[in-house]
Amino acid sequence: MNARFLSASLTLSLCALIPATAGAQALTSLASVRVGYSSRKNTVKPQGELKAQIDALDAQIAEASRLGKNGELRRLFAKGLALLNNLPWTPEAEYRQSLVLRTDRVVIDSSKPYSARIEQIFAPSLDLQRTVSAHVMLTKRPAPPRPGERPEPPATVKDFGMLDGVARDLRELPFALELDLRDVPDGAYMLVADLNDQGKPLGGAGLQVALRKGLDETVARLEASAKSAPEALRAEILFPIESDEQREPRQDRAAHV
Repeated sequence: MNARFLSASLTLSLCALIPATAGAQALTSLASVRVGYSSRKNTVKPQGELKAQIDALDAQIAEASRLGKNGELRRLFAKGLALLNNLPWTPEAEYRQSLVLRTDRVVIDSSKPYSARIEQIFAPSLDLQRTVSAHVMLTKRPAPPRPGERPEPPATVKDFGMLDGVARDLRELPFALELDLRDVPDGAYMLVADLNDQGKPLGGAGLQVALRKGLDETVARLEASAKSAPEALRAEILFPIESDEQREPRQDRAAHV
């Protein structure tokens, strides 16, 4: 197979597999979080007790910004959005908002072990007395529900079981996942980790991923072919790799649910 045909095939494969919302897998920037919070505040126009709570929160946000405490800022913005949406802000809700799955790539060569980590983006106040457990699964990508219908739980594609020993402080001790995906067909999926404390649900995190067997080998072949190709063809041969990296920069990604 010549390099240009291989490149075109890889482009089509990656376009089919890469999640339409792949860019959203990166941890949302603080600037975007701030804009979302400010926009919601302008829409709600809080009054009375809610305004007093938001004013106090804004003072804490200003102080955390001054001190460069990014994790605390994320916690405060999450609390503010909960209050503005008339949702309870309890230690349990705070813990749920803190959870994320992190990885260095969401387009995966499933013929090799895949690494991810359960972490927290800020320190919650929930008083946990012991390490907790994580139920890790790969599920089908949930389809958007029809108007007026409840979303159905996505079907489990592979269950990695219940993993014990998840630290109480996942900022200090992230929980590493080493997953075997060799028996999973190519396609787009959701990686999910649900945490619980002796059966009591604590919250979860999810990450959209795409699997393609032999991806790393194909990429290596394209890179090798590009080195020996005429200068005019190199960009064309490397296009699927470079465009993939633009969509999925090789940095930690995170998402929580």
